[in-house]
Amino acid sequence: MAVKSKTRKRHSSLAKRVKISHSTKDQGGGGSRVISWKDVDGEVQFFQPAVGKNAINIIPFEIKSKNHPLVKQGQMEIGELDYCLDIWTHRNVGPSESSIVCLKKSYGKACPICEESEKLRKAGKEKEASALTSKRRVFYNVEDIRKKPGELQVFEVSHYLFEKELIDEARNDEDGEDNFIDFADPENGSVIRFRCSKTSQGGFEFNEFKSFSFTEREDPIDDDLFASAISFDEYLNVLNYEEIQAILYGADDDDEDDEEDEKPVKRTAQKKKLVEDDDEEDEEDDDEKPVKKYSKKPEKTAGNSKCPHDYTFGDDADEYEECEDCDIWSKCIKAKK
Repeated sequence: MAVKSKTRKRHSSLAKRVKISHSTKDQGGGGSRVISWKDVDGEVQFFQPAVGKNAINIIPFEIKSKNHPLVKQGQMEIGELDYCLDIWTHRNVGPSESSIVCLKKSYGKACPICEESEKLRKAGKEKEASALTSKRRVFYNVEDIRKKPGELQVFEVSHYLFEKELIDEARNDEDGEDNFIDFADPENGSVIRFRCSKTSQGGFEFNEFKSFSFTEREDPIDDDLFASAISFDEYLNVLNYEEIQAILYGADDDDEDDEEDEKPVKRTAQKKKLVEDDDEEDEEDDDEKPVKKYSKKPEKTAGNSKCPHDYTFGDDADEYEECEDCDIWSKCIKAKK
């Protein structure tokens, strides 16, 4: 098969990628969605780990654009395979509370949000500065062996809580050298097994991942599954300095169509609420709290306010994907309280 020949030709890049991930595993964590899911062909499904035992295959994808951070850094090339997109982001930026790819941490460019954060820190406003600090988020294509074998799902998760733990367990340094289990190799990779548990911090519940282990696959990754893997770098929303600055200071005049472009049109996953740590150096990190499924309700109103997405104003505040960029989010939150 054509797909297999490509796999044999390029799979060696995955071993290199694992080493890169290990070398940066201690650099912060957390983040938010910054990918244009609406531009992905077909329906995008999202993986929700079960409490207790989980078993997944990570499906590598082909790097297709210069927006991939490791391409910008000269560590990987377009056409090579990668097993995850590891990206730095800023959350809740400006009056619109947007999620933005960090230009400084991701690409080594000037970032107005990082500059503002540093100004606040120098002014003694540590809490405000920390709120603008960039965080790390990781995206994987996965196959949930236990619940949905043969189906491609996207796993979006805190770097600190998942990738850091995964890559630590994949390291084998018994011979004095840094060798790693090539778990993402499409032909000779491993089933990744781990335990997921619920924990809480600051009134929020989120997932923790432990007890990672690797089991040799009985069969290679299915050709169709491999071919359907999403090249995340191709769909990144990377804004320039001026565009980010406009969002940060509330000068963004995007019309309604532009706002809709930021939202996925097909979702089968549960909406999740993020828990964010104010200090990157803390031993705790953020992850997401699964809440209601993405589904429409009859249109309802409260007073003179109406939910523009046909949910219940006030009651459903911050419960759905559209809430993230909604124009009346603050009013809806107040009504809920």
